[in-house]
Amino acid sequence: MEPIVEPLAAWKTVLPALPALALLLFGVFRVRLAVSPSRWFALVLAPAAAVRLLWMPISRHVFDGHEAEYLDLWMGTRELTQGGTMLYPAMQWLYRGLGVVLPLQNGPLMLNLAASLVAISALYGFVSRLSEERIGLASAVLLGLWGTHAFWSSSAYNVMIPHALALVALWGLAVLVDEEDHRLGAACVAGGAAALAVACRVESVLIAPVGVALLAVARPKKVALWLPPLILGALLGAAAAALVLVPGGTVAPGAGQRSAAFAVNQSLLAYFAPFDRAWTWLPLLVGAGLGARRYPRLFVPLILFVPAMHLVFATFDDYGFRHQITSLAALAALLAGLVLDRRAWVLLPVAGVALLLHTQDVASRYYASEQVYGESLDMELPRRGLSSLGGCALVNEDSRVVPEEQQLSHFNLVEPEEEARLRTEHGCIHWLRTVQDHRWSSRGVRARTLRLEHLYELTPLAVITDESGFVGELVEVGARK
Repeated sequence: MEPIVEPLAAWKTVLPALPALALLLFGVFRVRLAVSPSRWFALVLAPAAAVRLLWMPISRHVFDGHEAEYLDLWMGTRELTQGGTMLYPAMQWLYRGLGVVLPLQNGPLMLNLAASLVAISALYGFVSRLSEERIGLASAVLLGLWGTHAFWSSSAYNVMIPHALALVALWGLAVLVDEEDHRLGAACVAGGAAALAVACRVESVLIAPVGVALLAVARPKKVALWLPPLILGALLGAAAAALVLVPGGTVAPGAGQRSAAFAVNQSLLAYFAPFDRAWTWLPLLVGAGLGARRYPRLFVPLILFVPAMHLVFATFDDYGFRHQITSLAALAALLAGLVLDRRAWVLLPVAGVALLLHTQDVASRYYASEQVYGESLDMELPRRGLSSLGGCALVNEDSRVVPEEQQLSHFNLVEPEEEARLRTEHGCIHWLRTVQDHRWSSRGVRARTLRLEHLYELTPLAVITDESGFVGELVEVGARK
């Protein structure tokens, strides 16, 4: 019989984040004079804020699932706990502390909106220092318009805050290699921000190779001045990750059948939208090529970073848009390489149109209502009631359709063995797509929907409605592609 392990007290699991925060604040104070944004930078943040506040109004936002637990922490109706990868200790304490000062229902959303603008600013500073200001400005504009980035800017999940901290850490490293007078403060910023990013989301550690590559190429002097803060940040980040993953036996993000997940996800590029389609690749490739030729120490690590992140996250069974937020920042920088050659400027509108079309699609699906979803369905499909669903295995997680204990989820169709079993037992497989499959929400069901669309030949059969207001699209799940 295994011994019973008592959970750690909530204050113990957040301990590494406290000195990491102190390290970051000390660094910000020391390096504050190195912050000198362009006079044009306000024109970059203005459209980014407009996209987030007007194009995707938070009035539609719904706190659901684990996100509702973060709201409860903010409002003080939920106790602080040891936490884990579902409710990170650092995120719990951050939300609870700020909730005391600003006890508003939309407080978490306002915080994440601010974090997204910090992320855009950090990208601008990072890219500008390692290349040119015009490239930094273009990077910030592109990221500000990106629909995926804008969406997660209005989510209370631990996505935007660790992403912003990771980019602040990279900015700190850029200052470190660029300005000898600010190396101590910049190292403290980089070390503290990186540790806090890991404390808020363990996967943030994957940004480390970019920083290591930068330091290896630049080889800044006065190592004794800047190396200790970076080592301290690394140790604090490791401690934070250990306290999240080890004490309660928490499963690491993406753990499980990694090889099976990789087989499914390796060719799935949808989470890089809109640059998951061939017609959008030319501006990306040209921008990356121009940048790598002129500024290799910045562009080469970013070029390698994007596919590396895809291959790593492809091993996660619930791989989705949220995992590639920082990769989008890298892609924005690569696209910004187009400004280096006037002959390539003609490709900037192509990239801009692709981004705006994607953002419009995200905005149209942003917490879309069941009525809006119903109106988007093919009017030529026959209309049927729930009683007509038949005897096929039915993938659906709506309790109005299937009792919770009998539901089949998207994950039941991921592994070939499970799919084969369902076909053997039922003869056929149907998928009743609902508003959750259609809408963009913090639940991330849209990402799972795109995975099934990537995996299977699908044939729409009918629109299913019910007196309760339920509407769904019945789809036949055919052969694997």
